[in-house]
Amino acid sequence: MSLCHPERGNVSCGACCGLFNLKLTTKEFKTLLLERTTEFKETVNFEVRHSFPIFRKERETKEAHIPKKDEMTYNCPFLGYVDDTKQRIGCMIHPIFTGDPKSQNFSFYGTSICQAYDCKTKEGALADLWENLFVEIAKDSIEYSFLSADHIFTNAVEKFFSHQQMNTEDMFHHYRLELVALFRIRLLTSSVKNFTSFEINYDAFLSLEDVESYFNSELGSEWWDWKLEWEKKNPNRGEVSGF
Repeated sequence: MSLCHPERGNVSCGACCGLFNLKLTTKEFKTLLLERTTEFKETVNFEVRHSFPIFRKERETKEAHIPKKDEMTYNCPFLGYVDDTKQRIGCMIHPIFTGDPKSQNFSFYGTSICQAYDCKTKEGALADLWENLFVEIAKDSIEYSFLSADHIFTNAVEKFFSHQQMNTEDMFHHYRLELVALFRIRLLTSSVKNFTSFEINYDAFLSLEDVESYFNSELGSEWWDWKLEWEKKNPNRGEVSGF
């Protein structure tokens, strides 16, 4: 198991399949995923290869009316629910389900891209710790996907603690409540983002000022409210940060 499909909890991530490029609410995302899953099970036969492209074409046609945040980002219709409880999302034509190592060639990107790609958060040294935190925070796979794919924000959090001369691993234990609060704030702004985990981080966050400028642009006044509470609990941090 991995950040994509955690060992514990009933959540998983499907952001890299283009889910958040669609302008939908959380409820609408769930409805769409359920529609895809139901139609897939009713029409696709793993022994009948032409049933795969037929499903893809039908779903692409049915979903063509959904407004997109970026016309260049593809939304794979093979992303659906992959467990009996309809909580975990994933690739419905992954080899683990089809038994065919190249079954993802029926998708737009193809097997080589789908299987070779690892998202930035998953590749990070703290991936396991982030996974545990996101499982704790997320109430469903939509929220978990938002959190897991938001690797620039996650990197900024790591840099914030690093610039405070704190061990970034320790933050998951000593400042877990503060982290939970910060990411819950982030979820309030996540719906307007098109997270795919492909995003490029152009800011190296070389200073604490760079990090705070980013948080201010992403969270607005909520960031300064969070930071005020942080400084109340860590009064000596002002000397380190220059405040």
